[in-house]
Amino acid sequence: MRHLITSLALLTCSSIAVSSYAQTPTVCPAFSHSANAPTEFDSFIVVLLVRPPNAPEIAKEQLDKLQEAHLANIKRLAKEGKVLKAGPFEDYSGRNVRGMFILKTDSVDQARAWVATDPLVKVGRLAPEYLKWYVEKGSLK
Repeated sequence: MRHLITSLALLTCSSIAVSSYAQTPTVCPAFSHSANAPTEFDSFIVVLLVRPPNAPEIAKEQLDKLQEAHLANIKRLAKEGKVLKAGPFEDYSGRNVRGMFILKTDSVDQARAWVATDPLVKVGRLAPEYLKWYVEKGSLK
C-alpha cells in the first residue's frame, strides 16, 4: 500500500520534458513524508478547460470566430511568457475536458486573471478548473 501511495504522489508531482522555466522551488505537499523523494520543486498552474453542461449554443459562424480569437489569445499569452504549453484533448473520461494550459505562475489568482482574457471562457463555452502542478526543480528543459 505504501508503494501505491508513493507512486500516486510521484504521478501527482511528476514532470515531463516540455520547455525550460526557472522559478523559486517549493516543497510538494505530497512528498513531505517521504525520505526518498526530491525536496525541491518548481510549480505551475495547470488549467483544464471543461465544456460545462450549460454551455451556450453558439452559431457555427460565431463559434469559428470565437475559436480563432481563442487561439490568438493563447499565442499572445505565450508571446508574453505566460503560457508554457497549451493544447486540446480527446477526452475519454466523460467530463468533456476540451483542453488545457500550463501557465508559468504558481499563483492561482494570476492564472485566473490570465485565463479570464480567453474569449471562449468569457462567453461561458469553456469553464476553467485550476490545479497547482509540482515538477522536479529544473526538469522542464
